[in-house]
Amino acid sequence: MNEHSKAPNHSRPLLYIPNTLWTRLFASTVITETVLTVAIESWILISLWNNLSDDGKSQGPLRLQSFLGLFIFALLYELALSYDALRRKNTIQLVGLCICNLGLLTYGFLQMQEIQSTISSMVQDDTLSDHLLKVYRIELIIVPIILGVGTVCMIFFTWKLRAEFSWSIYKNISADLQMKRRYLTYQVYISLLKFDFFFVFGSQLQVLLVVTEAEDADFILNAALIPITIATLILSAQFCKREKRKSLILMMFFMLIIMACFALTLVRMHSPSDSADFKSVRISLTLFASVSLLLMLLTLINSVMCIVNFNKGLKPHVNPTKKRRKNSVALELQESETPTRFLLT
Repeated sequence: MNEHSKAPNHSRPLLYIPNTLWTRLFASTVITETVLTVAIESWILISLWNNLSDDGKSQGPLRLQSFLGLFIFALLYELALSYDALRRKNTIQLVGLCICNLGLLTYGFLQMQEIQSTISSMVQDDTLSDHLLKVYRIELIIVPIILGVGTVCMIFFTWKLRAEFSWSIYKNISADLQMKRRYLTYQVYISLLKFDFFFVFGSQLQVLLVVTEAEDADFILNAALIPITIATLILSAQFCKREKRKSLILMMFFMLIIMACFALTLVRMHSPSDSADFKSVRISLTLFASVSLLLMLLTLINSVMCIVNFNKGLKPHVNPTKKRRKNSVALELQESETPTRFLLT
């Protein structure tokens, strides 16, 4: 059989690779920003840890670990979400990533004061403290500059990708304005769940660093909250995709419980009796817990909007059958092929 007569392979590639100018530029920007900032932050964390005296290490490295560790985790998680947003052509998630990067920029400015106060509290020798601050001063200035440039580029590329991804949604959803609004609500909901995971996980991780006694009921409760939260967020996405009304309402109830736990943590953190326990992570934990509460509140509101849209024709678009998925992939690949034969003739 002639090799030109073989049927084309319409299977979706296992690894998504950006295939347009703006997707490549967006991906390159996030990768470059992540590599540079993670390398600098990791070097600061390891170098500072090694340069501290044994006495300084025993006095409280939790503040340094939680702050820089969460910063590195945030950068890596943002990279993973960027890949996911480009693969799924989710403009809402790209906008969320731009806002998240702006928050990381603020965090980058905040870490200057945080590291300075941490070194001052952990190192009793003023000469050594001043020396360490001079060693890391340039790197601490470079990080916000990288994040600032990255934020500007990401905002511009997202604006360009908006039209590109809108065309893709138009091909799959058609020109039905009501259906497009329902699909947009679903995209917002899924994006919120992904950002919920990061802030909830970051908050709980900091709480666990403070409450380190395994026999303490507080530790057990907060440790159990992490898998419960992960399961709640994953199941919420699946139930929304499959339009399981009662199951999604149950997940909303679990979200309210998680929000109550965060509210309790904030109250305890700023109460006179327990504030000393959270001293090492008060600034970052307050930020993470507050953002977690806000995001989960928005998620609950969006959950109601998604439930209202159930049984109105959106399910085949967000949870397609195998046949529909194959047809969608085939159409996507056919449109991406260059019509060289027609040009030659």
